Amino acid sequence: MHIDTETTACLLCGSDNGDDLVRSAAQMSSSTAWFRFVRCRLCGLVYLNPRVAERAIDAWYGPEYLPHRGESAWGRYARFAAEGQRRTDRARVRVALGDADGLSPGSRVLDVGCGRPTFLEALHDAAGVSGTGVDVSDAGWRDDPARWRRSKLELVVGRIEDVELSSGYDLITLWHALEHDYRPLATLTRLRAMARPGATLIVEVPDYDSLTRRLQGPNWAGYHTPRHTAVYTAATLGDALGRTGWRVVRQRRRGTLDPFVVYWLGRQEQLRRSLDGTLESRFPAFMLGKVLTLPLVLTQRWLPLGVQLAVARAE
Repeated sequence: MHIDTETTACLLCGSDNGDDLVRSAAQMSSSTAWFRFVRCRLCGLVYLNPRVAERAIDAWYGPEYLPHRGESAWGRYARFAAEGQRRTDRARVRVALGDADGLSPGSRVLDVGCGRPTFLEALHDAAGVSGTGVDVSDAGWRDDPARWRRSKLELVVGRIEDVELSSGYDLITLWHALEHDYRPLATLTRLRAMARPGATLIVEVPDYDSLTRRLQGPNWAGYHTPRHTAVYTAATLGDALGRTGWRVVRQRRRGTLDPFVVYWLGRQEQLRRSLDGTLESRFPAFMLGKVLTLPLVLTQRWLPLGVQLAVARAE
């Protein structure tokens, strides 16, 4: 299978001076291709080089792509998986309400890379906000349009630089979206222009400086090879926000996504287990793992386990 690839300079500082870091096999894919991540000598960003050409990357988000399948991937356990997503959404709503000033029925929220827009739905139910979601594919919402209309969501297909969106947003969120971006600085700059003065930006991404990455090496799900164009440390994430006009107000070495999910996905890669088709038979072991690792997850305030979060302001 021919893979259309392109070389790239550092996505953060523009340098083409990177050291080979790790070779990682394609993940969530039947492809046997390997890809290379490098670390920039100037700014320290870890990024994919060469990478799949942007014109060809959509093929890596096909109908079997697990994040777009949602709870349906778990067969008869779908309702339990749906509850897991609701817990994640509730955690994200708590972060949004805690970090964004005064969200109310008049507030406007933009979720970039919204996938299945359950977070926007939950935030609308909690605070009555007006939600807009944008994603490169409508696979996450096309199957149930009436559901999203009930929450009055505006859902847009396209890349942030290609779609026409208004300005004056009070809150902008990127839940595991920035690491997929081919031009993260341009995206963050455009989002800054779309935010009202004082607006809040929340970015959650995998944490390169985490225990799960050290344990799982090239199989770590934070690489999500080749869909992730970059993997951020707390320093490089803060640098990206600062370079694009955002003032970082806090960074946390934990997020809303259960770090066990990151570990479990990496474990499937280590065992070379396909994630296509139903995952029903794996659900009991998955839940047992979540229970057994709960004490470790509770330590993530002090021990980075795979997910980080940054909050910034537009001033």
